[in-house]
Amino acid sequence: MRKHRSLAAYSWQAVVALVVLTSLLILGCGLINSSTPTQPPPPQDGTLTVLFLDIGQGDSILILSPGGYTMLIDGGNSSRDANEVIIPALHAYGYDELDFLVATHPDQDHIGGLVTVLQKVPVRYAVLTGQEHTTQTYEAFLKEISRLKSAGQLTPIKARRGTPLDFDPALKVEVLAPGDDVVETNDTNNASIVIRLTYGAVSFLFTGDAENEEEAWILDQGGDVQAQILKVSHHGGKTGTSEAWLNAVSPEVAVISVGADNHYGHPSSQVIERLARRKVKIYRTDQQGTITITTDGSGYQVSTEK
Repeated sequence: MRKHRSLAAYSWQAVVALVVLTSLLILGCGLINSSTPTQPPPPQDGTLTVLFLDIGQGDSILILSPGGYTMLIDGGNSSRDANEVIIPALHAYGYDELDFLVATHPDQDHIGGLVTVLQKVPVRYAVLTGQEHTTQTYEAFLKEISRLKSAGQLTPIKARRGTPLDFDPALKVEVLAPGDDVVETNDTNNASIVIRLTYGAVSFLFTGDAENEEEAWILDQGGDVQAQILKVSHHGGKTGTSEAWLNAVSPEVAVISVGADNHYGHPSSQVIERLARRKVKIYRTDQQGTITITTDGSGYQVSTEK
């Protein structure tokens, strides 16, 4: 597998001078490109590994592709999550950089550790919606992306339904959401980036904090959303994972990223009941720690930290 790759291996042409933070917020992250310019080389060892990291009440998912490429979806709550969980997990598998970093939406529990990740780990592409949001954490995140882009070290990508992500030719990566209209609102959850990843006969659905409205919108667009492995949206909150959504996805495994004894009441009893009624196997980071799923494209295996 391709490991310990040096940032110097990539030669990017210098781009425009540093975009100021206020421009990022006003223009909705106008610096973002719409697609990736290059296609990675062929896969190597045939195994896809997906780690749902235990970072407490938040989300962070590390994906290691068959061809040795890396993708991080969300970054937990804080720099502590980055320093103590995310970056050590990356290094434990022998990698020292990320090919893709995806911020599903601007909420603290999904982007809190991403500034630290960007400062300590070379990242080729940062995928985000560009939605306006004025928290200090999000402003710092956009500023770091702007700095790295201006230095020619990172290419931002604006994610909308249908945006191509050339991650690994062995995998099919589909951006199912969001659409333009919801990104222009202040509804961060329902503007989450939703990704369906398929390797052979096995599919994963990564949902951010999508609620019933975004689920319904995705279903209205048509297309296949079926997936054996579902990352349950919004930490199992009652405003997502609807009956219609579960009927369409038809998951075998549900992973809930959630903190122990959180004050939000996540996961909700309604969502747990919906999953149990369908005999979906439920895994929870608050109970089982980091959850690792590996697949060769035909079957899959689930292992837990606890």
